[in-house]
Amino acid sequence: MKIITCIRNKRGVTLLELLVVIVILSFIVVGLSELLSGGLKASRDNRVKTGLIDDANFAMDRIIYATRETNWVFIPYNSNPARGMLAISAMVDNDGDGVLDEDWGGDIGNDGLPGIAGFDDDGDGRTDEGGVARKDDDDEDGYDDEDSPKNGLDDDSGGGAIPDGNYDEEFQADMNSDGCPGLCFRDDDSDGSFDEGNINDDDEDGMVDEDPVDPLIFYVKNGAIYEREIKWNPSTSLSEVTERKLIDNVSQFTVTRLLGVNGKTLINVRIEVSAGRGNNVMLESEIYPRLHPEWIIP
Repeated sequence: MKIITCIRNKRGVTLLELLVVIVILSFIVVGLSELLSGGLKASRDNRVKTGLIDDANFAMDRIIYATRETNWVFIPYNSNPARGMLAISAMVDNDGDGVLDEDWGGDIGNDGLPGIAGFDDDGDGRTDEGGVARKDDDDEDGYDDEDSPKNGLDDDSGGGAIPDGNYDEEFQADMNSDGCPGLCFRDDDSDGSFDEGNINDDDEDGMVDEDPVDPLIFYVKNGAIYEREIKWNPSTSLSEVTERKLIDNVSQFTVTRLLGVNGKTLINVRIEVSAGRGNNVMLESEIYPRLHPEWIIP
């Protein structure tokens, strides 16, 4: 019997072949990891951008609602129309009589300081210049009560004041400067008599300056948009300040006062929020404040 022995070739993998396989696998792994990391980055960026959009919309919606309903725009001024803040009437019925802002004093919001306390009203880099002694200087220009409010005119006069390009920026305790409580020869409170009491009692209810125009301010601090309300409490004769943060990551907040259709006041608001690495969102809106005609003084 003949036995045939088969000798198998037991040659292994060479080092060169192993290196080739490793290199090929490395390329595959790198490609897959880049594909995966790219997908994760895109997903993360989408989440970040969605969050920024939500934040910007939240702040813009709040500003639009408040501005659309307001009866007064304090800042920006006509003469300095682009600012990093917006100040309007908060539309508060301080005395609870169902009428808004009908009996103000010579000091905006009765806060005891020129303009709006704590803010640079005229954009000159200074805040509350003149202090308590100039509390009735609502536009911080060095003159008190030089512009008749709510007549739509730039009629600065008296004490050396001249027209400054601003309209209705000053408040006077006698609302329309006619020397009478409310409007002369008119029964303002429908009680059967007219012009009764103090000339600064604009609604003839027996109280003076109890329902001022309370400021509502939107401004940027430390990269965040804040909303501050300064509300006068006639019971305590003190201003009550409330403030809340609306959104973070604000890289731009610009408010511009424009003339819109038929000469109406138009407010342009631009908000940009950013989370870095190219993740930023810009929103822009144009708003016509209501500026109710019933607040216009004949």
